[in-house]
Amino acid sequence: MKEYTVLTINPGSSSTKIGLVQGDKVVLNKEIDHHKEDFEGCKTFADQEPIRTKLILDTLKENDIDISKINAVSGRGVGLYPCEGGTYEIDDLVYEHASNDIAGIRHPATLGIVISYKLSKQLGVPAFFVNPMPTDELCDEARMTGIPGIYRAAKSHPLNQKQVAIHHSELMGKKYEDCNYVILHLGGGTSITAHQKGRMIDGNRAGDGQGPMSPNRSGDICIDDVVKCVKKGMTVEEVKEYASSKGGLLAWCGTDDLRQVKEMIKNGDERAKLAYDAMIYGMIKWTSMMAGAMMGKVDGILLTGGMARDEELVKRITDGVSWIAKVYVYPGSFETEALGFGAIRVLKGEEKAKKYTGKPVWDGFSFDK
Repeated sequence: MKEYTVLTINPGSSSTKIGLVQGDKVVLNKEIDHHKEDFEGCKTFADQEPIRTKLILDTLKENDIDISKINAVSGRGVGLYPCEGGTYEIDDLVYEHASNDIAGIRHPATLGIVISYKLSKQLGVPAFFVNPMPTDELCDEARMTGIPGIYRAAKSHPLNQKQVAIHHSELMGKKYEDCNYVILHLGGGTSITAHQKGRMIDGNRAGDGQGPMSPNRSGDICIDDVVKCVKKGMTVEEVKEYASSKGGLLAWCGTDDLRQVKEMIKNGDERAKLAYDAMIYGMIKWTSMMAGAMMGKVDGILLTGGMARDEELVKRITDGVSWIAKVYVYPGSFETEALGFGAIRVLKGEEKAKKYTGKPVWDGFSFDK
């Protein structure tokens, strides 16, 4: 059977990660660093596209990659309306929505689709996105709040989480669609989600003031906490920043580098220790909640992300949740694999590419109409 080769593109604020996935292996995994002067004169993220594209092509050339051998391009899916998980073709509508950032993300990650689309045209190959950031598979109960007309959105790390779930299921000789997992993505932001039979039915809203404290996010804050912050003189925007990028360990310890926090604890910093302990406590609590969302029917608890390299943190979470199910650890990020393997499954005919509709997958209940 033909061994397909897929170029993956994953843009970030200060770098663009590219990969080359061939068959069942990642044969190239590079991070192209960017500097402020690289984008001098760029008024929008869209203006950065030709610069990033040239750097990608230059990097491939430097690594002796024959681009004529590439069978598809797969980019990170950001800037779109919410849709179900899976592998999608990047067509004109997808390109238009990502180019205009229809979701209002305001992040260079939207260029994942834009660059992939343009490169695919240049190379004469198909382009895909996989398990996009706005993946929405919530069950109806998880959407509800106690305020009519106000509903919870799905916000987590589907690209990495679903790849880890698919990989783990294969190791167990099973299919992701037949299993139930609680998956913890442990990064600067932590998302803990319930995966039931291949769908992410519930989870915290990482970056929106819900979930466990993490290295740079506040975790759970209630409306009374927000009111207190405002009464102390903070603006609503400042409160949001604590929730999404300036809270958690960063606020308590002055750093969101877990290694530095552990060093502070080693040197007797009681505040750092309590913040670290509280973060782990929240992770254990939210894992139990997501197990409850699946009525306790859990086949495994999977830990992934950068913090899954912290042996103490992993051991303490394991000690706290192993009564639910066995814990498995997959440290780091598997986004390159996710983008590549998702496209390869389609190229091999194992999975059919989905078509983006241009409308949110969920747009209210019938009684709202």
